[in-house]
Amino acid sequence: MIYLVYRMKLRSRARQDMKGFWQWLEDRESWFYRDLPMVREVRWYYSAVGDVYTLENWAAFDDEAAWGEYRRALSTLKADDGWENQRVSQDEWWEFLDTRIVTDLPARVGFHRQGR
Repeated sequence: MIYLVYRMKLRSRARQDMKGFWQWLEDRESWFYRDLPMVREVRWYYSAVGDVYTLENWAAFDDEAAWGEYRRALSTLKADDGWENQRVSQDEWWEFLDTRIVTDLPARVGFHRQGR
């Protein structure tokens, strides 16, 4: 598996209306990933210590080809004005800090691994 990881810092709007933010995030996830079947799993993490008000979004793909399919599909979706207007509304809620791609290790290490 490979994972596309985004880190975002919550803007003041989100920090002042956390209930509204969490609802917006749930709604966003349902429409954003609806037409992206190559995304196998999505996980979210919220920093409680250190970089507070920071989220991480981990999207899992089977391999680099699936990630390439994702990039191509996003290009198509971004060409749709309605979809793109909804996507860029995220700038009201967070600021992107960085992105990276990570992979699973080729070794059987770590707890909670299936088939162990």
